[in-house]
Amino acid sequence: MMVLFVSECEKKALPRTRRVLDAFADRIGSNTWRTVITQDGLIALKKLLRKTASKNTAVSCHWIRGVSRTELLWVVGNRNKFNAEGIVAVNWTEHPVLSDAENHYWHYASSIQIVATLAALLHDLGKSTQGFQKKLRATSTQADPYRHEWLSLKLFEWLIAGCTDDDAWLARFASIDAFLKQQAQADDAVIEKAISQNKDRTNIGDMPPLAQWVAWLIVTHHRQVPFEQVFYNADERKRFQSPRYLERDVSQFYRQIKAIDYWIKASPDKIRSQTLSQQRDYWQFKQLVIHSPNWQSGIKRWANKALTDPTLNTLKNTCVDNPILLYLSRLALMMGDHNYSSLKPDDKRRVTGHKDFEVLAANTERETGKVKQPLDEHLLGVAQFTAKFSHHLPSLIQNLPTLCNKRSLERLAKIERFVWQNHAFKLAQQLQKDAKSEGFFGINMASTGCGKTIGNARIMYGLADTKKGARFTVALGLRVLTLQTGKSLQHDLGLDSEELATLVGGSANKQLFELNQQAQDGTDSEYDPSTWGSESAERLVDELLADPIDYHDYQRLNLDTLIQDDTARQLLFSPVVSCTIDHIMQAT
Repeated sequence: MMVLFVSECEKKALPRTRRVLDAFADRIGSNTWRTVITQDGLIALKKLLRKTASKNTAVSCHWIRGVSRTELLWVVGNRNKFNAEGIVAVNWTEHPVLSDAENHYWHYASSIQIVATLAALLHDLGKSTQGFQKKLRATSTQADPYRHEWLSLKLFEWLIAGCTDDDAWLARFASIDAFLKQQAQADDAVIEKAISQNKDRTNIGDMPPLAQWVAWLIVTHHRQVPFEQVFYNADERKRFQSPRYLERDVSQFYRQIKAIDYWIKASPDKIRSQTLSQQRDYWQFKQLVIHSPNWQSGIKRWANKALTDPTLNTLKNTCVDNPILLYLSRLALMMGDHNYSSLKPDDKRRVTGHKDFEVLAANTERETGKVKQPLDEHLLGVAQFTAKFSHHLPSLIQNLPTLCNKRSLERLAKIERFVWQNHAFKLAQQLQKDAKSEGFFGINMASTGCGKTIGNARIMYGLADTKKGARFTVALGLRVLTLQTGKSLQHDLGLDSEELATLVGGSANKQLFELNQQAQDGTDSEYDPSTWGSESAERLVDELLADPIDYHDYQRLNLDTLIQDDTARQLLFSPVVSCTIDHIMQAT
């Protein structure tokens, strides 16, 4: 194939890319190259360019298809230097142009950001207890009688007690220092008594709408509420045959939330093994993080934002029961918590807490047992990361890699038992506009051996916007089928490691599959957390089978500061994912 390379690199990136391209192609201009090359050679060249890429790199590759036709194959580096066809801009405008997503679909983006950030500043208040601090410093090995997120919720309840609407509690937070001075006579002993009066119950159902939203985020930022235990009993499940059960609202759900064993409470056996003194430690404080001036400054800032945000004000009158708002804000909080908990001690993105509150720890190093992050710093850092993640949500999906111009998916099948794929692909293309606005549900009933794996991929590709490209996940019930599907997509569609990720649970299954494949191919084997307070620092995904991906193309999204887990980033940057269904069950 004959290809053309165009470089729009700047600064030091220009000589680096020239050295690579000069080794493969003839330079026909100061920043243009042309050569005849094989597919394998082109893949090798692309990998070399990625290894030397920086934020100033921008190289496009065009396939010369005929006398008057070229096709953009890929871009390495800054994609903003080229348009969708690989054409370089010669004029610019500074007139603000809102995309469709920014103008319509994301009009509650600021609401998600503000509420998730407020929850981030409150989510670990319960770690201030003596019991939790003793556990972090290894002076106690007892299980938490009540988890820290429940204690954080109880402290939030105390902070907003007496507020009958959202403006009232937000105004209180906007002047939190003045409120706490008024409560000076309410020393820690009074607070301890107030939050422990009804340990197993919560009044979320009686809170104002935005307070309900924040409270739900606080109590679920590690574990979801066991729905069936707080909402339906065995007899009520029979009503599922009637649509009337859908009429229950979120407030009714909130009113039935309680401290359930194995969710918020430790197992009864573990609690019985503790002394009353040990149990009381988890409701007592030597120091409360809410008195930190740095933390107070953060909560005041975001409370003022909440009071003045126009879209958030429209949600203050009725219960917020939109699952998109609830779950995207929970996603932002969990990602912020995970990312900040994973930072190294010398990371430049660490924020500064107040020196008088360094005695309160949020988490400790697993290896050394030393304090990793003070609590007020952790709350401020998680809030900062949560706000950044929320800010990038509207543009995230538009900037992630997609499958575009994939000829292997567009090519007509000629073998008789695969011809049905052609009709299915054509029908999917006809439904593309409707699927964008109405959604799509389909059942593929092709027989065994008729190519359902490739057929399904072609259907998803046909449903996608041809200009934006396709992203889809293939979820299966068995690990071996997942691995086989990944191999089939890679082989039959020519997907490389940057386009396909295969995700299964556990390395043993991967090794077993590889050994079976090696036995068939005749080839040789290639194979020679809560005790530290950092559940958020655990790996996001169990196992990912793919080669490393270079992320210089996406530096403008600032994703490296948002998603620290390498395998999770790789999963996110793969347009096609083959995984076992358990990996997406919690997301739905």
